[in-house]
Amino acid sequence: MKELTKQIKEKSFHKVYLLTGDEPYLVLQAKHMLKNAMIKEGDTMNYAAFTDGKIDLNTLQELAFTYPFFSEKRLLLLDGTGILKTGKDEFVSIMENMPETTCIIICEPEVDKRSKVYKWIKKNGYVGEFLKKNQTEKVLLRWIAALLGKEKKQIRENNARYFLQKTGDDMFQIKNEIDKLIAYAGDREEITQADIDAVASGEVQDKIFDLVDAIARKNKAAALSYYNDLILLKEPPMHILFLIVRQYRILHIIANMRGLRKPDDAIAKTAGIPRFAIRKNEQQLRGYGEKMLEKCIEECIQIEEEIKTGRINDQIGVESLTLAAAATQNLGIVILAKLLSTL
Repeated sequence: MKELTKQIKEKSFHKVYLLTGDEPYLVLQAKHMLKNAMIKEGDTMNYAAFTDGKIDLNTLQELAFTYPFFSEKRLLLLDGTGILKTGKDEFVSIMENMPETTCIIICEPEVDKRSKVYKWIKKNGYVGEFLKKNQTEKVLLRWIAALLGKEKKQIRENNARYFLQKTGDDMFQIKNEIDKLIAYAGDREEITQADIDAVASGEVQDKIFDLVDAIARKNKAAALSYYNDLILLKEPPMHILFLIVRQYRILHIIANMRGLRKPDDAIAKTAGIPRFAIRKNEQQLRGYGEKMLEKCIEECIQIEEEIKTGRINDQIGVESLTLAAAATQNLGIVILAKLLSTL
């Protein structure tokens, strides 16, 4: 973002920009920054967007070779078209020969860095790669402070960390919840934990975490309450079961890799969670042993099979699973009970 901001400030643009990576919020922001810097709002004469995978290269070439009309730039946006896979030599020829007044922005979540098209853009254009792994807790905390600072709001670091635990690392989710907090606080300058609890909705995965935590504490009432919350959010029982299994697997990976003394970066990558979320999950591990986690995963998979084969109703099966697990941390009994009830 710093490099793009510098280019925009100096009006020193490349002919081709490739915006890629698994952090869609930053890709979207970069795309808007470049578009707004090159084209005036509402200028349809000098701007064209392609989002269809079946892009016509002849049409693209015609537009790319047309000089702008009362504008310094003609901008072409290729958003999710797969052009890097399908265009190949013909697309490289268009980029090589189009005038300096034309700029192409390509947005693709994944690219083949071995391809001829990618290598050409890397050498002659600009590649912006926006990755979730770079959005560390420190970076996100700084971003949260900046978002609030623009509205003359502030937040203590411990409360900002608490906020991240509720929202996760999805930048769209964070921005949406920050906007809600700003509106909720009104004229007050400081965002408090009470504000976060009152406004921040948290993710479905956060509620799954609380459900699994209640199971570890053998708190049947809390486990059922969290389960009912998920049902009210219109989460299908089978999806809830999938997320429960996913949480157990995350815990199992952390426990196993901690035992092998693996670094946090490796654990986060293998578990598929942000690095800063490791601490929170480790706290939940206190209620589980590694063998118990393996047993929980096995029993969840077994009950999933029974649901899919029609032996158990999905909602009743997952609800009973939750209650039985919270009561005993032994899931086998619920499967046996449900099977007997169908005979």
